[in-house]
Amino acid sequence: MSAADVARTIQLIIAPVVLITACAIIQGGILGRFMHVGQRIRSIASERLERLHIGNQDDAFSLERIQEIDRQVPLLKQRHRLLQRAVLLTYTAITIFLISMFVIALAVALSTAGIAFLALICFLLGNCFLLIGVIFAGQEIRLSHRAICYEIDRISSLHKFF
Repeated sequence: MSAADVARTIQLIIAPVVLITACAIIQGGILGRFMHVGQRIRSIASERLERLHIGNQDDAFSLERIQEIDRQVPLLKQRHRLLQRAVLLTYTAITIFLISMFVIALAVALSTAGIAFLALICFLLGNCFLLIGVIFAGQEIRLSHRAICYEIDRISSLHKFF
């Protein structure tokens, strides 16, 4: 293998490297949201437990807050699950892009059309996993907006009760 072949192989491998970098950037945002939603679930579960432990279930505010928490927890769990899927799919995409780098190098070294086709399939498969992960993250954003609207509407209606 000549130096020109090595240089050409490295150039072919750069495309997956760029996508791995893109995955890492996307992954950072998704992981931040994943951790934030998980922390939110823990904090409102703790608040619910505290309200139940205090024993002020007769208090209208405590009862209202417990009902709000009971409505929010399933939505937060659904958002957390979507983010978990997005994280796992993005990690899978990164793994496939890494594999495709090796397959590209192997295809160049062996000059085999079958392995070159496999490299293309790996590359496209990595893109599919990344796309599906981004779609899941987008669905979580949509649910997040609905949850915020619910909370604001619920708080806005409280003046009727107090």
